[in-house]
Amino acid sequence: MSTLFVTDLDGTLLDANARLSAQSIRLLRPLLDKGLLLTAATARSPATAVQLLRPLSLSAPAVLMTGTMLYELAASRCLATTPLSPQTVDALCELLECTGQEALAYCAKDGLLTVYYKEIACEFERTFISRRTGTVYKNFVQTDSYSRALSGCDVLLLMFALPAKEQAEALCAMLSKIPGIYCHYYADEYGSGGYLLELFPAGCTKASALTRVMELTGAQRIVSFGDNINDIPMFRMSAHSCAVANAVPQAREAAKEVIGANTQDGVARWLAAHWREWL
Repeated sequence: MSTLFVTDLDGTLLDANARLSAQSIRLLRPLLDKGLLLTAATARSPATAVQLLRPLSLSAPAVLMTGTMLYELAASRCLATTPLSPQTVDALCELLECTGQEALAYCAKDGLLTVYYKEIACEFERTFISRRTGTVYKNFVQTDSYSRALSGCDVLLLMFALPAKEQAEALCAMLSKIPGIYCHYYADEYGSGGYLLELFPAGCTKASALTRVMELTGAQRIVSFGDNINDIPMFRMSAHSCAVANAVPQAREAAKEVIGANTQDGVARWLAAHWREWL
């Protein structure tokens, strides 16, 4: 039975510096050469995912932006997107204009990404934008009107940077009243001290996108690896699921097995020891 192995990136396959460690590369490359069918399901966009995963030369389509985009890494090509409805985008723009809340709005057109923003709200956003500006995969554009900028675009997700959990919780409650969306928030894994809130089309998850990846690859079952709440739907659809030791409690509880931490190359070590059991 063909098995697709799927790993989250940040906090799971990537190390504490948000990089693929040399040890993980050494462990995974021989397995891939022997036929391991591996891909990633991540909140990252092509702007960083393509470069991070290049050492592995993954052939299966990747799930990016938490399920809103299917992407062929080797060809740097967008295969499909799942956007918010125009009615939902209108409601979101009205809320942003009324509250003055800043967001990074990800839009796709002709397979390319543009991220619109009005003002840089915090140091996290300043660093986030500066590190990704100038890539061929993503373009950042400042606008004076979300409504005008997002009109006619396929809006895939909105990301908000908040200083504390209380603000993230309050904004999530406000946004959740808008039909057609799903949102969640989490502590920034790389030390800003703040919280990130991500907003997606309702029903669009890593799991929903992986159903399409299974069709494209012919895989009949999934073994998955993750560390956060947005990995739980993927765990539920998997024949076997592994949470890394550093995962949030909800993810550890939802997984069928807890493995080594991301800083210990937990995913690569598990695959090296067990992948043939799932052929």
